[in-house]
Amino acid sequence: MPSNNNKFQCQTCDASLKLDDSLKHLNQNQVNLLINQSKNKIYEDENNKLIQDLNPSQYILKSKLEFYNKLNQNQEPLHYRNYLESEEEEEEEEEEEEEEEEEEEEEEKEEEEAEEEDEEGEALANNDSMLDSNSYLVLEPEKNDEQVKTEKDDKDKEILEASREIKISERVATLEKVFNIMSLNQEIDHPLSEDCAQLLIENYKSKFDSLQKQKDSYLQFLKKLKQKDSQLNLLNDYNDQLNQNLLKESFDTKLTESIQQYEMLRQAEISNIQELKILEAEKDKLTKLLKTHEKELKNLQENELNKVMKLKQELQDDLKIKNDGLEELKSTYSSQLKNLDNLRNLNIYKEIFNINSSISNSNTEVGMINGYRIGYKIVWPEINSALGQIILLLIFVIKRLNLKLDDYKLVPMGSQSQIVKFNKQNLNSSTGNTKTVLNLYSCDEFSLGKLFNFNKLDVSLIALLEIIQVIENHIRKIDTEFELPYKIKKSMIGNKSIRVSSNYEWSLSCKFLLIDLNWILTFVSTHTSPLEE
Repeated sequence: MPSNNNKFQCQTCDASLKLDDSLKHLNQNQVNLLINQSKNKIYEDENNKLIQDLNPSQYILKSKLEFYNKLNQNQEPLHYRNYLESEEEEEEEEEEEEEEEEEEEEEEKEEEEAEEEDEEGEALANNDSMLDSNSYLVLEPEKNDEQVKTEKDDKDKEILEASREIKISERVATLEKVFNIMSLNQEIDHPLSEDCAQLLIENYKSKFDSLQKQKDSYLQFLKKLKQKDSQLNLLNDYNDQLNQNLLKESFDTKLTESIQQYEMLRQAEISNIQELKILEAEKDKLTKLLKTHEKELKNLQENELNKVMKLKQELQDDLKIKNDGLEELKSTYSSQLKNLDNLRNLNIYKEIFNINSSISNSNTEVGMINGYRIGYKIVWPEINSALGQIILLLIFVIKRLNLKLDDYKLVPMGSQSQIVKFNKQNLNSSTGNTKTVLNLYSCDEFSLGKLFNFNKLDVSLIALLEIIQVIENHIRKIDTEFELPYKIKKSMIGNKSIRVSSNYEWSLSCKFLLIDLNWILTFVSTHTSPLEE
């Protein structure tokens, strides 16, 4: 690499080098040749071989060849400027042009100054007579031509030295690049001193000599092999058959075995080649069949495939519609199954007569049947409707139990239901049985019974309790363990009076009445079947 005083060092012994003047004035083309000299030789040799092998008539038209032959063969080629020159050379040319222009300008200025001095001298000579004795003129001392030339030479030397310094630094930079590229392309680092280069050349010569000796030994060995091959002619010259004379000659057993094995292998090769030809012929037939089948397949795909796709789409649409219908039927079937399960678990008796005995009304509990309340501080129309629902429940229970009432008859008339009571007379009386109609409703009218703590509705409610007691006795015949939660005794149920005049107790007695009826309804729903009448 270069040192501070622009000198290079050897990359092997680190000795300072002095470059040849030819290396200091290299242009870009010379640098490229220096770097790629070996490669360019290889490329030129290969191109020359290719050009010699080619025949121009094969790839150039006849008209163009005739035109080329008519041209003057001694004509010199055109030279174009190389636009790939380095920037340093362009800068050098520009600097030289600028220096020439500056020199021309300086010469022109000197000529103009000389002309001006001549004109001033003539003017002073003409004006001497006109000047007074006291007037005077101070002139600069004239310079000789030699002084002017020395000054110009000094200036030119300074400019040249500055430009040389710039050029030298640029040349050093280019040489550094050249040496770096040469070091990368080769196994040796550049630059080298003369002694190191001489040692390197001697080393290469010794390697070359050893390789040459090795080459000679290989050539001698090759000659021996060729001689043996010529002596041992396995095949005849006129055909590919085995030379039978070899088998008659006396060779080693191993050599004879190898000759026989060679003959066997050669025969096997011939048979295999024949089989290969047969297989290749079959392959050609199969390829032809394959092409025909491919054409048929294309025709089928173009013509029949559209029909198949349309049919497939129609079937898919039909299948989708049927699947949707099936899913809809499945959903309806599942919903119907749920409804069937609900109906199986449904108690029809409880649904027809919905009894609830835990409804609160102004801090008091009242009973309810089918949405109608019965108890204290309930309006009479609602109470009458609840009593009508009780009559319907009793008629339903009596029919389910096949029970006949001898003393009573229930007349369901909604909110104006009645109970008919039959009065038995003595046997001696001529009038017979009489009946009394008991109204199971109230209009909240004024009557004398209220004054005496007695009401017609109370009599009807007492008759209702008697009917419930008759039903209880009939159920006990069916199931001896049956027992109502609230016992009935005359006008009392659960130790509470059923009479309306008892106010708060009447609400409780109505609630107890509904609870007993719910128990009777539950027994009837579990111990009777729809076939029974």
